[in-house]
Amino acid sequence: MTYRLCHTGAMMHANDWYHGNYAKFQYPKADLRSQSISIFLKIIGDEVLQRKFFRTYLTQFCNTKNGIIIDATSLPNQIHTPLTNWGRSGEEIDKQIRFLLVVDKESSLPVYFRTLPGNIVDVSTVENTMDELKQYGIKDTFVYCDAGFFSEDNIKIFFEKKIQFLTRLPAGRTVYKDLINTEANNLESIKNIVKYGERGLFVKHKEIDLFGNKAHAYVILDPGRKGRELSRLVADIANETPTTELEYEMLTRGIMVLVSSSEISKDDVVPAYYIRQTAEMLFGFSKDDIGILPLRVHSEEVLSGFLFLQFITLIAFVQMKKGLEKDYVVEEALLNFRNLKCKIYDKEIVVSELTRKQKEIGAKLKVMVPKSLGI
Repeated sequence: MTYRLCHTGAMMHANDWYHGNYAKFQYPKADLRSQSISIFLKIIGDEVLQRKFFRTYLTQFCNTKNGIIIDATSLPNQIHTPLTNWGRSGEEIDKQIRFLLVVDKESSLPVYFRTLPGNIVDVSTVENTMDELKQYGIKDTFVYCDAGFFSEDNIKIFFEKKIQFLTRLPAGRTVYKDLINTEANNLESIKNIVKYGERGLFVKHKEIDLFGNKAHAYVILDPGRKGRELSRLVADIANETPTTELEYEMLTRGIMVLVSSSEISKDDVVPAYYIRQTAEMLFGFSKDDIGILPLRVHSEEVLSGFLFLQFITLIAFVQMKKGLEKDYVVEEALLNFRNLKCKIYDKEIVVSELTRKQKEIGAKLKVMVPKSLGI
């Protein structure tokens, strides 16, 4: 895990890293040759071991009572396993696996992960994800998710299992079109103004019937976004004959519709929804900072172990980021401590003096750096 935090390169280089720092003294019997790493990843890829980890981790470190975020991302690869399938990622179609992440709303810590075949769409994953989380005691919680997880079946599951939720309503749904037709024309009213950060929005709340259940819809208009989108639309349709469909398209510009099982104040609903961006941020950390891509393993067992290792590394990364606050980024902190040198004697290691930055980073992370170490 330490290697994954410090370097995003291939695991085959871990042995070179090991012989260039204090790790070889702290763990003198460690074997970081490529073959040994593959064996290790296969061992930790075992589902029984991972279940033991999640039972302990979720009990001692996670408090999901205030809500969880569910999101998924694509991991393109050319690995020949049953998980690798053709699937869509944004506008691209590629061979991939799906990496689903559950995040604790309050702490922003990753809670759980699942790996799924690349041709499984997000909307099909909700019921099994909630059933698996239930096995670890996560059931009475609030779920935040994007429109990709919205379906009639999933909404009914949430209501049947008494799981509270907030999600975005896809534009193709009949209820979305009905709300646009009835609410969009009178949305821009003083009584609907809500401040969100430095922006002003129009937010209107309405109780709706959502597949036979009472729910709450929030029609939200961003005036700035509406101006940009409407300008592009008008330029595109300037030479077309006006139709009812074009009138409807104009009404939808700058609007999103959120739906929830419970009433949320108009001031809080947009910030609450954008909490789900925490998961996207963690996907960014995984891909950009701790090297989850490219996938370089060649069996399903080793892949499971590698993704489990990445998950644990992500937990450590998020904890470091929280500790450093806005004063340092994790990469900067690690690079600063990489410059901390020492001298090796027969029976003792003498650590060099710390720089001002190293002292500040150590204090923020509550890391005590010893002046000397035994061998």
